[in-house]
Amino acid sequence: MIKELKNNFMQVSFVTTVWIVLLATVFLPNQQIQIMDSWRILGIGTLFGITFGIVYPYLWNYSTFKAPVNILISTLVNVSCGLGGLLLYSLTLFQFIQPYIIPIIILTCIGHIIGFYFYSKYENRQLAKTLNMKLK
Repeated sequence: MIKELKNNFMQVSFVTTVWIVLLATVFLPNQQIQIMDSWRILGIGTLFGITFGIVYPYLWNYSTFKAPVNILISTLVNVSCGLGGLLLYSLTLFQFIQPYIIPIIILTCIGHIIGFYFYSKYENRQLAKTLNMKLK
C-alpha cells in the first residue's frame, strides 16, 4: 500500500507540475519567471500529489471509515487543496473567489456525494461479477 501511494503521489505531482508549466507557457508566454514562481509551481504539484495521489486513494481503497466520513474528508481536503493551489498561483485570483468559498464547499460536497454513489454502484457490480465468476 505504501509503495502504491508513493508512486501515485509522484505521478500526480509530476503531471500537475508539467500541466501548470504548460498552461503558464500558453497563457503567459512573455512572462519572466522568478525562482519563487518555481517553488510555487512545485508547491501546487505537491498539494495535488498529496490530495489525489495519497488521500483519495487511501480513503476510497484502504480506509474503513463510513461513507459520510469519507465524503466529508474528501470534500475538505479537495477544497483545501484547490484554495491552497489557487493561493499559491495568484493572490488576486484567490481574493476574487473568496466570497464564494461557502458555495464552492457545498458544490464540492454534492459532487462527492454523487461521485460516491456512482463509484459504489460500479464497485458493487465489479464485486458481483467477480463472485459470479468464482461460482461457475
